[in-house]
Amino acid sequence: MKAILILVVFMSALFTQAANIEKIIGDNELLLVAPDASNIPLRFQKLVNAFGKIGMGCTATHIGHGYVLTAGHCFWAAPELQKDLDCADIAIDWGVREGATPYLTSKCEKMIAQQTSDFNDFAIMKVSPIPPVAIAPDMTRRAAIGDTLTVFSHPNELPLHWSHLCGVERVNHPELNANTIQHKCDTNPGSSGATLINVVSLKVVGIHDGGINGFQTIKDPELLPMNTGMNYGTFIFNSPLYDALLELGFN
Repeated sequence: MKAILILVVFMSALFTQAANIEKIIGDNELLLVAPDASNIPLRFQKLVNAFGKIGMGCTATHIGHGYVLTAGHCFWAAPELQKDLDCADIAIDWGVREGATPYLTSKCEKMIAQQTSDFNDFAIMKVSPIPPVAIAPDMTRRAAIGDTLTVFSHPNELPLHWSHLCGVERVNHPELNANTIQHKCDTNPGSSGATLINVVSLKVVGIHDGGINGFQTIKDPELLPMNTGMNYGTFIFNSPLYDALLELGFN
């Protein structure tokens, strides 16, 4: 009985440790982006200078006018929406790719808004100097099942990597909030805050927040077999993040 109890405690600790991590799902498709981005599809090459590496280890995206998106948990954001916070100690390096030095380093002027709750995990920063490339948020529609997404991030604080393509998942993971955008683009620690980009519109539809390993309780192979993981994030449309972006003039 004692051995069984120890095993239960160990498995519980293992689940807790693995439950909310960025993760590789299936084969590792992360691709190190070349300094000139020549090894990724042409349509994405013009985007790469919009991605930045935050000093404490998360990924950021410039969405225009000096505003930057990332994950709220990178800054220990509270469950309630917080606005107009100091962030002078935060720096972002832009253009961190293999063999290339950052083309620009920005400082955070103000944390416009941040929140970390069950299904809203985001931060909006105002930075200076402003990166020359931006990826606009999609303010017209919510990402839908079957939409094709892609992610660029700094997994494990490495130079920029590309996830290849994935879709908005049809079956929600039973251990994740159904109001999160769920996907299987590969990520790793350091990918938190990377934006989810619709490959057709080339607009931001969400923010990647984390992943969960396959220790779920359901075992129906027609739904989600054991050891199936899922990555998840915050929707742009119809969310507190959307409202904050509207206040900033995005439409």
